[in-house]
Amino acid sequence: MSKTEFLGARQVDSNEEYIDVWNDLVSPRDLTLSLAICGGTTSAALIIATLLSFSLFFWGLGGSVVGFIICASAFAPKRIVRIVNADDPINGAADAALATSQLGTNAVTGAAR
Repeated sequence: MSKTEFLGARQVDSNEEYIDVWNDLVSPRDLTLSLAICGGTTSAALIIATLLSFSLFFWGLGGSVVGFIICASAFAPKRIVRIVNADDPINGAADAALATSQLGTNAVTGAAR
């Protein structure tokens, strides 16, 4: 297993379009599916709470947490991870200086594609 595979980095399709949400790049397809999944699990939890005469607030909150867990495990981040070493001239002096000043000599930096 390589170092990049261990850190969870993967290549993404360069033809895919991304939109900016809260200063981060997001796939519109993944965002739409995530909203549908969270909305569905929350609605299902509210229907169950209504039928069983339980507290709607806590069941709705639980449904949204379940939806979040499903989405977090289903959709991987779209990040490109570079391993930057201050002694490596290939990565450039600016990247190495930035990584050294912020994170130490050996650093892992991530940038949204």
